[in-house]
Amino acid sequence: MEWAVGALAVLVLLLAELYRRALRETSMLANFALLVLLDGKAYAAQRQGLVDLVRSLEATDALQLSARVSASLSKLAARQNATKLGIAGLLWRLKNETRAAVL
Repeated sequence: MEWAVGALAVLVLLLAELYRRALRETSMLANFALLVLLDGKAYAAQRQGLVDLVRSLEATDALQLSARVSASLSKLAARQNATKLGIAGLLWRLKNETRAAVL
């Protein structure tokens, strides 16, 4: 019986870690999307990078290409994760620009 409790505890810890990783990846992808939406230079650079990536990847069909691009974007978002404060600054600037335009 103790082994069942131990196995269940290990399973719960594993699921908690998978959930934590999924939340972190979602947060990184959201920050990356905000960066691309809010910064024109980042948009242009990332669009050109995406075009270059798609043209360079070897894929036999659209689903394989999509999976490879998604994996690359996840890695890129992880590298860009340090820009969280930069994203906050861009959002704050957008809020203040919108407020100034209304006044």
